[in-house]
Amino acid sequence: MEEFIKQDARETASNGTVADGGAASLFSGALSLALCYIQRIFRSGTRHPQPRILCLQGSPDGPEQYVAVMNSIFSAQRSMVPIDTCIVGTQDSAFLQQASYITGGVYMKPQELSGLFQYLAAVFATDLHSRTFLRLPKTLGVDFRASCFCHKKTIDMGYVCSVCLSIFCKYHKKCSTCG
Repeated sequence: MEEFIKQDARETASNGTVADGGAASLFSGALSLALCYIQRIFRSGTRHPQPRILCLQGSPDGPEQYVAVMNSIFSAQRSMVPIDTCIVGTQDSAFLQQASYITGGVYMKPQELSGLFQYLAAVFATDLHSRTFLRLPKTLGVDFRASCFCHKKTIDMGYVCSVCLSIFCKYHKKCSTCG
């Protein structure tokens, strides 16, 4: 597994694109599916799990998925499901920084991929109770920038619709989301 991830990371770094031709990952769909599965387990009532989600990401964020990802993050927060993140690519992920911060998960970008299994076993495989006794990596800073709804670009400052909370990079008299 380590060798596969290292090779894919090298190819991505040398090409500047994702190995399968640049197609965006379906991260928002995977996150939603994981949360649906967790809710099914919760509602079955037979077990009392302590669920969490581990995201192993090597591709850059897809700004077009911003709304779906943020909705999933807030759903995970409401369900008390931590989202842990291990970045194996070259770029940090603003989405996953926010996800880990908001849900109380761990965000980590290993400096060397050669010890990936050790990171996964020591940091992410420990149960939630045992984590209180460990010295986990701290996130130095979280990128809280949002994506505008019109161009799907990350922005520092924008305009927010007071009705539906859509974010725009330019002022509009009428919101294109809610009218």
